[in-house]
Amino acid sequence: MKYYIGDIETYIGEAMISTSVRFRTNEHPDEYLDALASDFWGEDGVQIGDGTVSIYEFGDKNASAGRWQEVDLKTFNKLAIITELHK
Repeated sequence: MKYYIGDIETYIGEAMISTSVRFRTNEHPDEYLDALASDFWGEDGVQIGDGTVSIYEFGDKNASAGRWQEVDLKTFNKLAIITELHK
């Protein structure tokens, strides 16, 4: 199991809001974070875009996976203020 912190980027009009999350997975972190973004707003988003970057539409807002960084377990556990998401 590997441990990560990452960002889900939400676009509302031209504004972008980045939400930091922590997650653990044995999968590739890009794929896992993308899966988190696909239902970040509580439902399955509709994938839009040219396919090079996965962007999911949720009515009036869009979400996509941002950057991630691997951390050790000790650091992961100290980041209790950051929401842990599961997919």
